[in-house]
Amino acid sequence: MSFFSEISRSISNVTPFEPSFKATICGDNAVYLQGVKSIKSYDVDRVEISLKNGGFIIVGENLTVKKYVLGDLVICGKIKSTERI
Repeated sequence: MSFFSEISRSISNVTPFEPSFKATICGDNAVYLQGVKSIKSYDVDRVEISLKNGGFIIVGENLTVKKYVLGDLVICGKIKSTERI
């Protein structure tokens, strides 16, 4: 086997790392989350989310769920804080 064939075979066996969770905070108006397992609790001033590994808490005012499809979640309102737990 040639050197380049061996390297090519080794590289093809590498699995790229993909995080199981991603949060994008858009100013103080919205949070876009990917990799959400479920919404654990919801109130207009606090949302707790279950993830594959842990959880996420959003605290704010007038929080609303704008989208929740296939693990993607958009929370809008006045975002005061976020915390990964």
